[in-house]
Amino acid sequence: MTGFQRGAIYTRISRDDELTGDGVTRQDEDAGTLALARGIPVQGRYTDNDISATTGKRLRPDYERLMTAVRADQVDVVIVAALSRLWRNRRERAEGMELFRNHGVSILAVKGPELDLTTASGRLLAGLLGEVDSFEVEQMSEREKREMLQRVEKGLPATGPRAFGYSADGWTIIPEEMPEVAKAYEKFVVTRSVSGITRDLRERGVLNKGGEPWTTNGVRWMLKNPRYAALREYEGELYPGKWPAGVPEDLWRAARAIFEEEDRATSPGPARRHLLSGIALCGVCADGETTVTSGSRGVKKNQAEGDEERLEDEAELLLEDGAGTSQPIYKCRLSKHLARNMEPVDALVEEFVIARLSRPDAADLFHDEAAPGAGELRTQAVALRARLKALAAAFAEDDAADVMEFRDATRRLRERVAEVEGSMAHPQRARVLAGLVDADDVRAAWERLGLDRRRAVVDLLAWVTILKAGGGGRRPFNPDTVVIRPRV
Repeated sequence: MTGFQRGAIYTRISRDDELTGDGVTRQDEDAGTLALARGIPVQGRYTDNDISATTGKRLRPDYERLMTAVRADQVDVVIVAALSRLWRNRRERAEGMELFRNHGVSILAVKGPELDLTTASGRLLAGLLGEVDSFEVEQMSEREKREMLQRVEKGLPATGPRAFGYSADGWTIIPEEMPEVAKAYEKFVVTRSVSGITRDLRERGVLNKGGEPWTTNGVRWMLKNPRYAALREYEGELYPGKWPAGVPEDLWRAARAIFEEEDRATSPGPARRHLLSGIALCGVCADGETTVTSGSRGVKKNQAEGDEERLEDEAELLLEDGAGTSQPIYKCRLSKHLARNMEPVDALVEEFVIARLSRPDAADLFHDEAAPGAGELRTQAVALRARLKALAAAFAEDDAADVMEFRDATRRLRERVAEVEGSMAHPQRARVLAGLVDADDVRAAWERLGLDRRRAVVDLLAWVTILKAGGGGRRPFNPDTVVIRPRV
């Protein structure tokens, strides 16, 4: 008969690809057979399936429960298939051996010796066996890293769970999913809003690869993943892949640059709650320091509109006065010498944008003057538009004209115009201005845009500088104190 009266069986398998649990079941059966043969009563069974003990990155819930039972002196022997099932991490092994020693717990292995950790020889043997396990793990890790590098250098796709838009093998694009990926990238480089993209996907009922509604973390992972540009990142380096890309590499790099910029930012929050914060420049600072909004408090409406000189001279005092109808303001980041009521400044800039997008030559904003053959393409576009106007005029004058023929001719000309203008389009401008330049009602189209998209349009079209109002006394807003210069 054995002296052990409080046995615990612990089973674990690092990787259960089929998620059947067969591996831990076999371990449990073998350990149970050993306990029965030794006459050890089993007080508890603890199982961690598909969890590695090597890295320590994932919590082993049942291992922690077992350690709690040991601390409570509910266990005097732990039965395992092999010592490596219990510990392969040096830190955990050291902590576990000390805990077992203090509570008089031994280890009994189906494939291995009995280890009495209350004795020096037992601890020595456990340590030696553990080091052999660690050596095997590290050797296997080195081999796996080399194999991984070979796969990366050959341009093979990553193994593991599939990415949204790709099949499980990583080689095939899923046509029902990948357009959503491309649309998300295009929207992100314009709006810089992960939450906005997530909201759009959820509102349209687009589900992720697991058939669940999208989350912001899922969208962020998708927008950061180089797989969509047919790239693989290994040890900080990018390698070209041989599978089909879901988005152009330059589009993926643009998204990556935005994330890197956000990571470097120290306080990006308030700079994105208003139209011009982080975009407009202070007209007083020599270095053109970007203006920002005040905090959550503004200034009294009558003060902001009627006495801008006092507002600028006593900006901090007004900001501290929470009474009255509060209005947000733009103020200089560096000093209190500039503070302007936000509403009239925003309205002036918005009118500039709408007017620019409503001009007859608004389509020229799409054009990349540095594109090959830009001059010739522009001439073709002008000629095609002239033909469209002439066709419309001729149809209006000819009562006998065939409507279907007119529509067909118009369609062909419009397709040709789109083709020519597409050849000379600037990619960033096209993404930012899509749906605005060709809108029948630019003002209505502008009002439908979210704040992130409006900010992108303003930043593309104009430099905005806010000047000190100057003068004295009570006076209305002076539009001359906001300088708007076209960028394109």
